[in-house]
Parts: sequence; C-alpha cells; structure tokens
Amino acid sequence: MPKLIADFVSGGISGVADLQAALQLAMQLEFATIPPYLCAEWSINDDPDDVTDIIHSVVMQEMFHFAIAGNLLSAIGGTPQVANSAFVPAYPTNTLPGGIAQALPIDLLPLSKDQLQVFMQIEKPEFEPVAHVAEVNPPATIGAFYGTISDAFTALQPPINASAPALLRGSAQRINTVADAIAAIETIKEEGEGTTTSPEEPATDSNSFSHFYLFEEVFKGNKLVQVGGTWQFTGPAISMPTVFPFTRSAAVPSPSIAFNKALVGLLQGLEACWTAGQAFSAAAMFNLQAAGSNLIQQGITPEFKWID
Repeated sequence: MPKLIADFVSGGISGVADLQAALQLAMQLEFATIPPYLCAEWSINDDPDDVTDIIHSVVMQEMFHFAIAGNLLSAIGGTPQVANSAFVPAYPTNTLPGGIAQALPIDLLPLSKDQLQVFMQIEKPEFEPVAHVAEVNPPATIGAFYGTISDAFTALQPPINASAPALLRGSAQRINTVADAIAAIETIKEEGEGTTTSPEEPATDSNSFSHFYLFEEVFKGNKLVQVGGTWQFTGPAISMPTVFPFTRSAAVPSPSIAFNKALVGLLQGLEACWTAGQAFSAAAMFNLQAAGSNLIQQGITPEFKWID
C-alpha cells in the first residue's frame, strides 16, 4: 500500500526509492490544488481590484512547484508519471493526495468567500506569522511533508544527475546539487505558507505574500500591512469580484469532452518533458484555459477528468 503523507512525516524517508515515491506524491499534491484554483480564476467576471491577478499568481506558482517536484524526481533517477487516470483527482474530495484530510470539501466552484476558506485550508501554514487560532494536535501539513523531503536529501545525499530531463528549464530551478534541491524545496514551502517571521514570499517583490495570506486578503477584504511591528488586515480595501455561476452538466455526451481532451494533451506533454526530453508547449495550457473559460461562461463546470 502506498505511504501516506502522515507516514512520511512520522517515519521519515528511508532511502532513494522512498524519496522518489515522496516526490511523485508531491507532484500529485501540487497538481490537485490547480483545478479548483483555475475554476475560481476563470469564473471571475467584473473585477475592480484585480483579484484575477492574485489567483493567477498562485496558480502559476503551484505549476512552478509541480515542475520543481518533477525536476527533483528526475534528478535522482526517477521518472515522473502524470499522464494517467490515477494521477488526476476526483472532485469533490475531503482528502488531498497522500491522505491530508480536509474539513471543508475541495470542489470545482466559482470564486466565493466559502471557496476562499477552502483555499486557505489547503495552504494553512505550519506556523503563524499572523495570529490565527491554533489547532490542538494538528494533522501533518504540506509544509511538514516538504520538510521531511528536505531532511531526506540532507541525510541520504542522493546522487544528482544535473543533465536529467527537466521541465521549464528557464524558470523551474535546475537541480545540479543536493544544495540546489534543498533550496528549491524551501522555495515551495515559503511561497505556500510564508516564513516563521513573515508572510512574505522569498522573492524580490516584498509586496507579494505567500498563498495563504493572498487568499486571506481577498477573504477579509483588505490588504495585509505591517503596523507597529505586527501584521494586520487593515490596508487598502479589496472588493470581491462578480462571477459567472456554473454547475455540473448531466448532458450526454458531456460538454466537457473537448476540455478533458485538452487536459489529457497537457498532461501527456508535461510527462514527455521528463520521459523524452521534449520541450513544453505553452499552447497546451492556453488550449485548456480557452476551453475551460468557454464552459464556465456557458454555466458548465469543467470536469478535469482523464479520458482515453
């Protein structure tokens, strides 16, 4: 039976094969967040305060994290496997890949305050740079999982193949050394949840926050600002945009067939980057966006299902 994230966090990673399995799971975990975020982004209609840009920035970073996890796996001799039905999660779900339980169901829905709470639940930090209610005996978090992967690179010192096939060589970090691997993992953690002292991302743009706090800004309706050494949601107002409502279609044949074909084509192209050294075509992502936006504006939920 495949190990769950709680198993990796509690028991550690015992060898290179175990590390490869953890990185494959990390890829599936990163991908699982993207469809709900995309549906929220594509649902936005009138947007006076550029919430579209906020959500799009999170989507792009999740894709970047997906690429980093795949490049890490490739660099230690593994082969990322993303073009198959088992890789694509089913929605709604109360469990992220690897067994991370979610109290609020994750589903493909228009942007709303309720959906923002779901997104904050996904991105919840291990630590609290901004005060929130602490959980008693909290479950294993995504951050803790990546911490375990980082510890494994330090302990195992796996051989790194710097010429291994990689995705997005120009933007996803090349993995040449174990130190590169650890730095890349730290970037994933900090862009998702912030640091122990600040919600800011590890980036040159100090006005950009980690995912949890970006979603919370929109939820609370105000920018996060530093006041007297503490972080408070008292900055400029952020208005919730209007959205296109959409629901799942029961029509036969499904109106999502073309969209699902675009999804399969995207995943096959991504996998070929690691298996065949193929260059990634951004057209595949644009095709998915066009098909998904078209469905949503017709009031139909994009299915995000694997089809043969």
